[in-house]
Amino acid sequence: MNLHPKVRPLWQRAIALPILTLLMAYKATRLPTFFLPRDIRNIIKNWDFKVYWVLISSGLTRAYIDQPCEFKVPANCEPKVVVDPKWRLTEKQLRKFYEDGFIGPLDAFAPEEMADFRKDMLDAEKSVSQTYGFVTPRDRHFENPRLWGYMKHPAITERLAQILGPDLNVWRTQMFHKPPKAPAIQFHQASTFMVEDYQVPALHPANRDEIFQLTVWIAVDDATHENGCLDFVKGSHKQVHTVKFGGEEGFYNAAYSLEYDRDPSKVVRVPCKSGQFIIFMERCIHGSQANTTDRHRLAFNLRAVPTNLAVYPGVKKYRSVYNGGKYHLDNWGVVSLRGEDRYMLSRTRKLADPSYDSQGLPLRKAA
Repeated sequence: MNLHPKVRPLWQRAIALPILTLLMAYKATRLPTFFLPRDIRNIIKNWDFKVYWVLISSGLTRAYIDQPCEFKVPANCEPKVVVDPKWRLTEKQLRKFYEDGFIGPLDAFAPEEMADFRKDMLDAEKSVSQTYGFVTPRDRHFENPRLWGYMKHPAITERLAQILGPDLNVWRTQMFHKPPKAPAIQFHQASTFMVEDYQVPALHPANRDEIFQLTVWIAVDDATHENGCLDFVKGSHKQVHTVKFGGEEGFYNAAYSLEYDRDPSKVVRVPCKSGQFIIFMERCIHGSQANTTDRHRLAFNLRAVPTNLAVYPGVKKYRSVYNGGKYHLDNWGVVSLRGEDRYMLSRTRKLADPSYDSQGLPLRKAA
């Protein structure tokens, strides 16, 4: 089923509207769905009534960008674990994170180390992924021990644990190469990553209104105003927003206008020096401006979840309508980042522990 977010002709909407109304009514009855086509089953199961209502009431011109959820700043902003003072976040820092949706830049690695790792990233960019069988920047930690070593570094893990808790898995990573004169990445947000195919969420938290995933974005090159550092709309993580189909905005191949408070005073640009990183909720609206320089801007990220959250349960492959990719999950799995996975709710892969040099920096080969 083609659920690509776009403006559709009137005749298509005239057909789709009564069908969606029937599906919403069928969902309300809680009748069995096992005999229905897979795509229909997924829509009935994973779309809540808010999703249906926005689509139907707008005449298929608006939709939620992802599964709806809300977030309230907790009364208690103390860290969830006790860590080495070197990596400790203060209660003031944590409160600001909960209020804004992001924190950073934070220090992790030396620029000289990142300059050397830059060569590894550029080599990986052109190689076929051993996980997916085609060239992709996703999940290269499975075959790059050095990349995995940076992600396992306590500068990263100990800060994440103070927000998400002691036991963490990584479910996705990505390398980012923004070449000279590359265009902007428009503002976007996600919750459970149903945004990828608009049918099946990747993440299955017990409560979508709680923090159930964090993204860490690490600068390999200096990320500046001129070459496209990350921008955030502070406070936008408190709800998942709607989009209006069409327009000049969008995300990769998906054309839409994100509907949010466009108060310029809420947009925060966060330059990062090489080796620094930002932690943010994927629900916080974010993007990056065009690279107006003659220099490349490289970075990588990881997405961490607590181990009591299932990722792609029972799913063999997933589609990404905004970049056109189809990813088979035979060689994919969550990987333990910190602590222990006592739940084993997701397909799991074990990676060798990273090897570190005398200065605590990851080597190219695992232990």
